Amino acid sequence: MTGIEASTSPPPLPGWFGPRASPDDPAVSALIARVARGAGWADIGGGFNLNVRIDAEPPVVLRVHRPWVRRGRVAGLRRLRERLQRTQVRVARPIRIPGCDLLRVADRWAEIEEFIDHVQPRADEDSYVRLFEELGRLHTALKAVWEPSPPEPLDDHRTFGQLRYSVGFTRRRFGPRSEPVVHRMRQLTGELSKLRKEVELPCTPIHGDYKLGNAGELSDGSWATFDLDFARVRERVYDIAASLHHVAQDGELLEPRRLLAAYEGTAPEPLTRDEHRWLPGALALIPLHWAATAGLVGDGIHEAESAMTAAEAWWSRRAELSS
Repeated sequence: MTGIEASTSPPPLPGWFGPRASPDDPAVSALIARVARGAGWADIGGGFNLNVRIDAEPPVVLRVHRPWVRRGRVAGLRRLRERLQRTQVRVARPIRIPGCDLLRVADRWAEIEEFIDHVQPRADEDSYVRLFEELGRLHTALKAVWEPSPPEPLDDHRTFGQLRYSVGFTRRRFGPRSEPVVHRMRQLTGELSKLRKEVELPCTPIHGDYKLGNAGELSDGSWATFDLDFARVRERVYDIAASLHHVAQDGELLEPRRLLAAYEGTAPEPLTRDEHRWLPGALALIPLHWAATAGLVGDGIHEAESAMTAAEAWWSRRAELSS
C-alpha cells in the first residue's frame, strides 16, 4: 500500500464498536445451552442487545450486551431495576444464577432477568397519550430511587464535541462524496450549539429511549418498561423529545400540546420555559445524531441524508414547537 492509498483509506471502526451478538456464534450458542439446560428458546429481538427467551419454568430472558457495555454499567443497572421494584413502575427483575450475577461470553457481558409476558401497545393516539403519562411516572420513579447512580454509558453523545467527532468520522469513512450532507450536519450542529448556550435545562434520571417498542401492556391493563440500557442523568427534555420523535408519523407530530400535558400530569415538575424553547432543538438532535453516526453503524450516505432531512424538518418548525 502506498502512502497516498494509506492516507485516503477510510478509518477502521473503533475496537470497542461491535455488532449485536448472534445466537449462531459458538460462544453465545454454548451460553444459551448452559442457561436453557434443554429447554426451548427464541431470539425475541432487540436492536442493540441479543435477547433470548428461555422457556424454562418460569421463563427468563438471557441478555447479551454489545462489546462496549462495561461490567460496572450492567451491574449498576441491575441494582437500579431492583430498586424500581419498590415503585409503581414495572421493570424486569434481575435474576441471579448460582454463583454469580453476570456471565461473560467472549468480549461481552450477559445477564438473566425475568420474562414479563406482554403485548406491545397499538400505535394509535390513545397509546401515545398513555406513553407520555407513563414517561412522567417513570421519571418520578427514577428520581426517587436513582442514588447510587450506575456508571454512565459509554455511547452517550452528551456534548456537541462528541457530535462533531462523529460527523468527522463519518466524513472520513464515506469520503469526499459525503461532503454535501456533512456540510448540512455541521451547519445544523452550529445553530443548535448556539441556542443551547442560551438556555438552562434541568437534568434528571431519564430512560434514554422511551417508545412503544420499549413498553409492554400486561393482561391487567398496566404497562411495563423495558430496555433501560441508556438510562442516565441528562437533560429531561432529551427524553421527551426522543419520545415525541418516535410517535411522529412521517414527520407530523400528533397534537404535541396534548402529549406534553399528559407527561406533565404525572411528572415531578412541569416543563420550564427554557425546556419549551429548546424542544425543537432537542427534536432535531435525534435524527442529527443518526446522521452523524452513519459511518459508525454502517449506514450509507442515503440514510444519512434522510436523517438530515428529518432533523432539518424539526428545526424548521421551531417557532411552532417552542410556543
